[in-house]
Amino acid sequence: MFTSFRATLTAVVFTAAVSAVSFGTATATNIGNQGCTPGYWKNHTQSWEEYSPQTLLKNNFTIPGTLGVPANATFLQALQGGGGPDLHGAATILLRAAVAGYLNAAHEGVGYPYRRFTDPFNIKSQVNAALASGNRQTMLALAGVLDAANNLGCPLN
Repeated sequence: MFTSFRATLTAVVFTAAVSAVSFGTATATNIGNQGCTPGYWKNHTQSWEEYSPQTLLKNNFTIPGTLGVPANATFLQALQGGGGPDLHGAATILLRAAVAGYLNAAHEGVGYPYRRFTDPFNIKSQVNAALASGNRQTMLALAGVLDAANNLGCPLN
């Protein structure tokens, strides 16, 4: 009986750990509960840490050429992006949310729930996978998850 209980408990703990970093969830493994919007970062470039407005998207994300994102697009341009009904529009929406997520995760004064290169969530990996999928709904779903985290409340000026 103890072995069965232990196996069940291990399965539950493993499932909870996987859920904590799975696409679209944020649970007790979160580092914080704060996030600043793309609009904040666009208008407060002096608050950026580790990146500059001229940081190139292509140096941080793998962007398929079929998505129509300019080769030398910058972080600031991504924050200024709009959207649209096609794959390019979805990629633009996702990259805007992803750049804000990167800036939130990089800033020492923001308790952002996700990390850029590691769990929880691994923003870079998630964004690259969504872009590589070439699927508009996948890109928009991830943009929605990041957007929710980016709207948790900004502790900065």
